[in-house]
Amino acid sequence: MIEETETIKRLALTEAEVSRLLEDKSSDSRADISSRIAASYSSEVLNPKERMVAEQIFRLLLRDTEVKVRASLAENLKESTLIPRDIVVSLAQDVNDVALPILEYSQVIDDSDLLDIIHATRENAKYLAISRRQQISEVVSDNLIDKGNEDVLGSLLSNDGASISDYVLEKIIEDYKDKPEFMEMVTTRSRLPITVVEKLVNIVSSGIADSLKKKYRIPDEVLEKEVEQTREIDMLNVVRLAHSHDDVDNLIIHLQESGRLTPSMILSALCQGNFDFFESSLAKLSNIQVENARRLIADRGELGFRAIYNKSGLPDSMFPAVRLLLKIVRELDIEGERVGSSRYANRIVERILQYSEESPVENLSYIIALVRRVAQ
Repeated sequence: MIEETETIKRLALTEAEVSRLLEDKSSDSRADISSRIAASYSSEVLNPKERMVAEQIFRLLLRDTEVKVRASLAENLKESTLIPRDIVVSLAQDVNDVALPILEYSQVIDDSDLLDIIHATRENAKYLAISRRQQISEVVSDNLIDKGNEDVLGSLLSNDGASISDYVLEKIIEDYKDKPEFMEMVTTRSRLPITVVEKLVNIVSSGIADSLKKKYRIPDEVLEKEVEQTREIDMLNVVRLAHSHDDVDNLIIHLQESGRLTPSMILSALCQGNFDFFESSLAKLSNIQVENARRLIADRGELGFRAIYNKSGLPDSMFPAVRLLLKIVRELDIEGERVGSSRYANRIVERILQYSEESPVENLSYIIALVRRVAQ
């Protein structure tokens, strides 16, 4: 075999020399030489032909029965950006001693590879390695958190390079609100949506709550508004589970008596395609029978809808936008579009934009914001 120094310099190995390298009885020797080749490869001193030879050696070493040989290879290739993807993926799918350095450091594997590994293994050590990566996308983080391992959750929350979706952050607060250590980890993240901040200030200590308010420059009245919006969404979700019109009617009576039957709640229900709540609310506010309200709202000449809208006390400036929203929700109902889905919300917004191009309507931005809010 040629001198090891020559291997490091040029990797000029013949086929016979490669065979001797791979058939060496000593795993320590194979591990040492493979690590030297890998180090040479990663240092970018090889020409294209020598690099191809090295890559073929790596592919053969992937089949080495000794873990220490494959582990040595992984350790020396973990930060290489030149190594072919098939080699890195094979190492990432190996036993922990081999896979962990690759899962934590390699930039060659992508989200698809990481998701395949997350779904194919129950090894918490692999989840943890992925959770320590320098940059982690929302989809990878969310899938890791879904595994329910608290060590992995803590690692992701403390990793500012790990993106976590707003929805999952809110779910973390709901699921772990009794665990101060996790709540404090959430508060230290560099960016939090207002909905998450609102939930946190009602859970964490007063000192941390004050720090959050200062950090995000959020006045108390803004938080109070967000609390009310969250309550509205929660209430609308309850409405969607109602089994009968009587249940909806009783809930509307309760909301009206408590001063919580607001225009935004009524219009949010319509954004969800909830005709029953919308019609019953207008009937209650107008003090007429719900059957009569339905006839007026369904009036294709729009005089009936205009009359009950005015009588209900809903904002006059919003009428053109609400009329357009009602038209779109009716169309989607006829087309059999499934309510409550993100697709449903997207279809509403698409048609709002389409119709507003043909004939501009004021206050559509408010309606679109409602559609997006109730779809979350």
